[in-house]
Amino acid sequence: MELRKKTFIIILIFVIYPCFIFSQDLTNIKDAKPIIFSGNLEARSIAYNATGIENRRDPFSYIITGSPTVSLYGWSIPFSFAFSKEQKSFRQPFNQFGMSPTYKWITLHAGYRNLNFSPYTLAGHTMLGAGFELKPKKFRTAFMYGKLNRATVIDTTTNALVPFSFSRLGYAAKLGYGTDANFFDLSFLKAQDDSTSRPSFPLGDDINVLAASNGVLGFKSRFSFLKKFFLESDGAVSLYTRDVNSPLHLDSLEDKFLNRAKNIFNVNGSSEWYTALNVGAGFKEKYYGLKLNYKRIEPGFKTMGAYYFGNDLEAWLINPSFSLPSGKLRGNVSVGIQRDNIKEQKQATNKRLIGTANITAQFTERLGLDFNYSNFSNNQAPKTLSFADSLKIVQTTQVISIMPRYMIVGPDLSHMFMVSANLSGMKDYNNYFDNDAEERNITTQQFFFNYTISFPKKRVSVFTNLNYTELIQEMGSHKYQGFSLGGNYAIPNNKAQVGVNSSFMQGISDVNGKSLIVNASLNGSYKVDRNQTLRVQMYLTNNNPGSVITNMNPAFTETRGELAYMFNF
Repeated sequence: MELRKKTFIIILIFVIYPCFIFSQDLTNIKDAKPIIFSGNLEARSIAYNATGIENRRDPFSYIITGSPTVSLYGWSIPFSFAFSKEQKSFRQPFNQFGMSPTYKWITLHAGYRNLNFSPYTLAGHTMLGAGFELKPKKFRTAFMYGKLNRATVIDTTTNALVPFSFSRLGYAAKLGYGTDANFFDLSFLKAQDDSTSRPSFPLGDDINVLAASNGVLGFKSRFSFLKKFFLESDGAVSLYTRDVNSPLHLDSLEDKFLNRAKNIFNVNGSSEWYTALNVGAGFKEKYYGLKLNYKRIEPGFKTMGAYYFGNDLEAWLINPSFSLPSGKLRGNVSVGIQRDNIKEQKQATNKRLIGTANITAQFTERLGLDFNYSNFSNNQAPKTLSFADSLKIVQTTQVISIMPRYMIVGPDLSHMFMVSANLSGMKDYNNYFDNDAEERNITTQQFFFNYTISFPKKRVSVFTNLNYTELIQEMGSHKYQGFSLGGNYAIPNNKAQVGVNSSFMQGISDVNGKSLIVNASLNGSYKVDRNQTLRVQMYLTNNNPGSVITNMNPAFTETRGELAYMFNF
């Protein structure tokens, strides 16, 4: 029955498409160019070699990519594709095709596409299928049907089956009304694994992976009023069945929502439902603004339309921003609290104080300063008497970044000086097994100095960088210090450019002694004509662990070269 419904939907879509297409006003079609090609193609070959270690990639590989666009009497039809050499270690070769032709307010999708209906339904997950988007005036509707996952293919060279995945089909729909500033959208996602797509292999039933299904109903909105104020929100209810073939019946569960949903979805004893909500409100003046935000995602919330996002969290956030009329001072501050265990299912609740500040100052035309600060605190408190006090977690992490810059710009000579200081520290206030908590404290200091000198008329620039990093613990310290040097040059007509860069990094550890890493690169490009470009790149890495050379940590050298041809049309 479910298959018949999906087949009917697909047939209905393709029956409706022509009606939309041929009902358009084509009175100006005689003025449009019949066929227009545009876009770009790139072919890249890669050579690789390593000494001291086994090769970490094929000695030779290639990749061909392109994003051509064809316009047919006003229809814009963009394509995208990628071909790469199929390596034995790859579970699936990276070969993808897709297009999204557009005409006025009609867009069709076919092939591999990434659509975003809402954060909790279809949120950028790649689908192989077909769909459409229609935006006549203020109405907004969209639909996409296709494959979200391919079944795992056995690597016959290693007999590996990691990770395991079923073939997963699904569809998503969106219906809304409004503009970019004021709108309300409803979206829906339905997806399910095909349990029959499990590969036949001697490992058999030892693989404990279950075929799942998911149905999500979500909304997204934004409303502006009184010219200065806004209210935005998005939320969803997700029904997730962990095992579509579970023998457990729903009759044993007293859940009104699941009992109502069983007439529409594949619901059984392994089904659960979760909610997610994100609400923000604020106002924006010309030189200042304020936003309040609340987020709550229940533990276990999942959607097959997104790859990953956190759950089991509740957060309150206040976010003021400001700028001076002259633009010489701008700032953005965020302060909030966040906690997990929102359903009181864990033995401990982790509370976090979140604070960030980003300030940019431009004192003069030449002198400026960027300042960033963040403070993240964890405070995990026990919820039951059986929870051991020794496992209580109290930690504070602070990060401070200061970056002054000074620029002298002239027609013949330009200088840019930039200094960066980054200080971070993690303090642990816990006492495990009667040990001193200070042993787990970590302090990191990073300092950088960058200098660039440019000769615009000669098309030459030279840059250098000095850097120092120190990580301090009770058990000892780790230091990394080094420098880099490079430059770029372009011939008078800019048809050819060449650049070189090298860096040296020495590591000094109280435990592991000294080490040295050397990196070098050379790149060049040549513009054959307005449409064609050749590019060559070469890379060298030499890693010398020093006194700690072992079989697990050897000294090695890697080289890699790339030759690319690009065609724009």
